[in-house]
Amino acid sequence: MHLLSLIIVMLATSPVDTSNSKPVFELTYPAAVGDTFSGSVYLMFSDSTMGRPADGPDWFNTKPFYRVDVEDWKPDTPLIMDNQTVGFPGTLEELKPGTWRVQGVMRSDPDFASVAGGTCVISQVVDLDHDGSTRWPVTISIDEPSSPRPFPAIPNSEFLKYRSERLSKFHDRDVHMKAAAFFPPDFGEEPGRKWPVIYVIGGFPGGMNQAPMTTMLWGTYAGNTDFVIVYLGAESETGHHVFADSNNNGPYGSALVQEFIPWLEAKYPFRPEASGRLLTGHSSGGWSSLWLQVNYPQTFGGTWSTAPDPVDFRAFQEVDIYAEHGNAYRKKDGSPTRVARKGPTTPALDLEQFCRMEETLGDGGQIRSFEWVFSPSDGNGRPMALFDRASGEIDASVAEAWKDYDISLHLMENWEALKPHLEGKIHVYMGNEDTFYLEKAVQLMQARCLEKEMDVEIVIMPGDHSSILFGNLSREILQDMKRTAETTP
Repeated sequence: MHLLSLIIVMLATSPVDTSNSKPVFELTYPAAVGDTFSGSVYLMFSDSTMGRPADGPDWFNTKPFYRVDVEDWKPDTPLIMDNQTVGFPGTLEELKPGTWRVQGVMRSDPDFASVAGGTCVISQVVDLDHDGSTRWPVTISIDEPSSPRPFPAIPNSEFLKYRSERLSKFHDRDVHMKAAAFFPPDFGEEPGRKWPVIYVIGGFPGGMNQAPMTTMLWGTYAGNTDFVIVYLGAESETGHHVFADSNNNGPYGSALVQEFIPWLEAKYPFRPEASGRLLTGHSSGGWSSLWLQVNYPQTFGGTWSTAPDPVDFRAFQEVDIYAEHGNAYRKKDGSPTRVARKGPTTPALDLEQFCRMEETLGDGGQIRSFEWVFSPSDGNGRPMALFDRASGEIDASVAEAWKDYDISLHLMENWEALKPHLEGKIHVYMGNEDTFYLEKAVQLMQARCLEKEMDVEIVIMPGDHSSILFGNLSREILQDMKRTAETTP
């Protein structure tokens, strides 16, 4: 019997000391939910009266939450969460006094990065007054199946779902690629017309819930009547898979290029040549669109990537992963490395604190998401960590393996071979005060491109991570895309 299962059985057969003055929760689920459960079980807290606690954690305003990983947990068998349970920002014993709303979650959906974003089971919200006189344990029944919201009915749009043979074989289960197509009002009215497509990839975690925003940025609201827009879903249990072939996530890039796009072009009157396949994306989607263009230069006719995730790992946000005896948590002067800021000068999140939060979350966080894509496998079905989560010490061997995904390095080392297929196709836009410290990586790549005299457009513009999308940028990009699509295939 597994140790955790044995502990659960012992707790189920032993009375819980209700005189305990420290927070203890007793979780169960009914047989109607299932006859066994293996996966992660969470307690999510909120001090707000709005929304579900289960929808956390919020990166910038993280409320307490706790996790236990179980195997073969049986219905009506108490699962105890107490001071020994993994939690953030501290243990349950350190839970601040106050009024809390609490929700239990059984997470198991392999297609969603968030705790309760996919198909899961949740409890009702329990109101808790943690004032020193609370009678423990507090019992919570996780008994309400929860499903993602269906894709909304949007005029001239269609939700797309395609089973990938490559990904299904890799994961030994059915894996479907998801997308949403947004068609111009006159689509299909002109027999024989072939339409160019803008492939759009959203930011972390790349879920389909971001798809409706594309109509505002790239649709008729932005003056687009010349392109079909296809929003590509990029979310998985491990985070944003960024459409890169990965030792751990599987062949998402080749599945897109060799399976999904050919399927689309057989299904719809889409132009089947590079100038009819254009890319854009923001943040993690910005990295994805740039990666696809660089790795499939003859498949796509151009990328217009905004605020991409680190494109040069000498500036993995504030970390140089190649530095000798490098430490992810500390700069050379000993000051902490950051992952986010508010405004140009006010740090908002330290990497060390952020990683502590992610360790409680488990899979699905941003830093672990990078490791799932870039790292070698540890031989046990998981990616090797780039750095030690306790000390911050970088594993030089893992950093060396990450070079395969360093876009700036790849361009510098292979430009002569790539030049005939990539000239004029790369366009990158970055705010000079990016919220997530992403501008330095783009600046480093820009310096390499200038040194090699690459025909690559990189624009550093005033703004932060999101504000660069406002104003005229999308319209200017659309005009550039239109000129590209009008070129001879």
